[in-house]
Amino acid sequence: MEFVFDCGWCGGDNYFVGRQVGWWADKWEIPSDWHCRFCDGLNDTPDPPWTEA
Repeated sequence: MEFVFDCGWCGGDNYFVGRQVGWWADKWEIPSDWHCRFCDGLNDTPDPPWTEA
């Protein structure tokens, strides 16, 4: 599943494909921190629930 996160520095949309964790659970794994594709600012992943892209 793909999720979208806003950059805390420039507001740009960054998309990540989550890896499903568990067999029947609706839980996804996303990197805990990431660099914005627009400004290269370091961001922390917010706590779920996340916005689906």
